[in-house]
Amino acid sequence: MNRSLGITNKITDLLLINISWWICYFLRFESNLLDAQQGLFDWYFKFSILLTFLNYYYFRSRGVYSTKSLTSLERDIFTLLKANTLAFLIFIVISYFLSEYKLSRLFMISHFLISSTLLTGFKLSFRRLLRKIRQDGSHSKQCLLIGNSEQIQTYAKKVSRNPEFGFKIKTWLKTKEELHGLNLLEIEKIKPDIIVFGVENQNYPIVNKILIDLNNTLIEIIVLPDLSNAFVGYQLVDIINGIPAILVNEPNLKSSSVIIKRSFDLILCTFGVLLISPLLLLLALLVKLTSKGPILYGQVRMGLDGREFKMWKFRSMTVGNSNKETWTVKDDPRVTPIGKIIRKTSLDELPQLFNVIIGDMSLVGPRPERPVFVNEFKQSIPTYMLRHKMKAGITGWAQINGWRGDTSIEKRIECDLYYIKNWSIWMDLWIIIMTFWKGFINKNAY
Repeated sequence: MNRSLGITNKITDLLLINISWWICYFLRFESNLLDAQQGLFDWYFKFSILLTFLNYYYFRSRGVYSTKSLTSLERDIFTLLKANTLAFLIFIVISYFLSEYKLSRLFMISHFLISSTLLTGFKLSFRRLLRKIRQDGSHSKQCLLIGNSEQIQTYAKKVSRNPEFGFKIKTWLKTKEELHGLNLLEIEKIKPDIIVFGVENQNYPIVNKILIDLNNTLIEIIVLPDLSNAFVGYQLVDIINGIPAILVNEPNLKSSSVIIKRSFDLILCTFGVLLISPLLLLLALLVKLTSKGPILYGQVRMGLDGREFKMWKFRSMTVGNSNKETWTVKDDPRVTPIGKIIRKTSLDELPQLFNVIIGDMSLVGPRPERPVFVNEFKQSIPTYMLRHKMKAGITGWAQINGWRGDTSIEKRIECDLYYIKNWSIWMDLWIIIMTFWKGFINKNAY
């Protein structure tokens, strides 16, 4: 529900930008109100695409769609208008250098005023809709509050008074006795979506123990630090409408970085699919002609934030055996003759390019694992679940460092966490280059 509302919000914003654009175009160039130049439809159509992209980029990067901050309506509108203004100004600069036509000042001023009005009106309506939908808390994230500091009391008031934020307090553990008896098992019984810590300084050792226990979960964690001793002020790490907060075990990725990584994936994968389409058709034909069964095999894997998805491969095993939840071993009788070749050369992984295009995976990231093995590994390997804080990838830092196939799980997790902590687009590019440089043949793939 929350995800569909978020998508609706984004689509509507971009629609309003385009509605404003075309209202202004028809009034300025197609109506009889003004003596206007004709034949500019193609130009305005092309540049409307540029404007849409710029608005989406700045709306995302400036936090218009942030779901982590509890901000007032006034601040939300200010953030929205600031992002719209920035996108508008950047558009003017780019179009000045790219266009052979001079921009109509009347058109641009009208568009900016109309788009700002429409966006503000929708923001007001959307907030009211969210408040109505989430009034009973049925479509809200369930919060576990831990502690009784001044900060967490303020946080609780904001959550209670503003159901449109999408948070509901499920349990609040306040006393020192309740904190002492708290452990991972008790937290899992509560089943919170978010845990908010707000304890006084003297109780921080207790918090530290709980945080260590939570390293192997995907529950969102927020720490509201006790600033009673910050006599000359403080520097904010993150802020929730005036409350300084730290998001624990969250990748340090800005919205702009997420957009860049996604654009990088889409461009390279689309180009890659077109380039290797003859190879994909040949492999599909070989799989079909050499054994009975479907060409592709979809296997359920665990990806970003623990969400399951179906990862596609060229089928390399005989029908009826590939679904068994066991590791493939050397000389595995389940593997077909052509399967041995495509598994050894990693060619069976090529259909995952389509997983990347539809958004389930990224070109680079931690390799996704089957849920049955995830449940096994998280019991024995601390921090294992944190690898799901980044979208799963076709290749990754662990793979180019030799930790592929039947190798140490601990080393792979170590590499995955290093990648998430140190991510950059240049690191992704380096991993892709090294994937090609070292070749696709994997001695540990059976």
